[in-house]
Amino acid sequence: MTLTSLFRLPCKFFFLVLSALLLSLPTAHAAEPRLLLSSSTILPGETLRVELDDASPTDHLKAVFMNKTYRFFVVGPNAQRALIGVPLGASAGTFDLKVRSAGRTANLAATSVTVASRTYTVENVNFTAEKTELMRWEHRESVLIHKTALIDSAEQSWEGTFSPPVEGPVIGEFGLKRIRNGTIDAGFHKGVDLRAAAGTPVLASNGGLVRIAAVLKTHGRTVLIDHGQGVMSIYLHMSSILVKSGQRVSKGQVIGKVGSTGLSTAPHVHWEILVHSVPVDPTPWTDTEF
Repeated sequence: MTLTSLFRLPCKFFFLVLSALLLSLPTAHAAEPRLLLSSSTILPGETLRVELDDASPTDHLKAVFMNKTYRFFVVGPNAQRALIGVPLGASAGTFDLKVRSAGRTANLAATSVTVASRTYTVENVNFTAEKTELMRWEHRESVLIHKTALIDSAEQSWEGTFSPPVEGPVIGEFGLKRIRNGTIDAGFHKGVDLRAAAGTPVLASNGGLVRIAAVLKTHGRTVLIDHGQGVMSIYLHMSSILVKSGQRVSKGQVIGKVGSTGLSTAPHVHWEILVHSVPVDPTPWTDTEF
């Protein structure tokens, strides 16, 4: 049937024929979601980026990995991202990673990720009797920080890469196994220690909301910044705090000054990045946009 003859049909027949023609057209199939990983092999203490492309922004997605669930956030018109921190001490092996939509058991996408074996260097640090006494408050303070770092706000407040809070040499590497006074097992060193002169300004490594600005016993003068979507940074042992809890800060803003408060032997900043309250190596965040 030609287009001219179609228009000559009575109105009711015109619509019947037009409907039939439309139904005969090939239907477009929705693109299959594509799962992209920052790496298929990762070390304990590293960050894994999981992105699902061609995903509807209205889908509430979650990633399931190593028996934990991680929320996805929209990062583009048809893309969502989840960030996973692999804990220090995690067992080596190959683990399933599954992406599901809320309320459904079927997987939208699935793959496997290998957690490689990590070698941990042991380091002993000696403290005076006065400093050693401060360990009494460590667990209580760590629980406060851990619970606060579990906040999962939807807005991403950081932009680009992160910057170290001070310029200075690393005097305590991430992932060390710490011993105190030769006999006390202190677990893993969860951040990096950056040496700087007392009084040096400490800068926010990226934009966000101050969740903690407090004088703590073991951790010293402490600031915790929420960068959104489960990513936070923490700054310890400062001599002074120049921000308040609930205050928004921008990247490079002065938040305090270098000191040696709390369980510390010399002026420095202990700097951590946490992903869903899991401490991860902050160094990759300075040159990689997660």
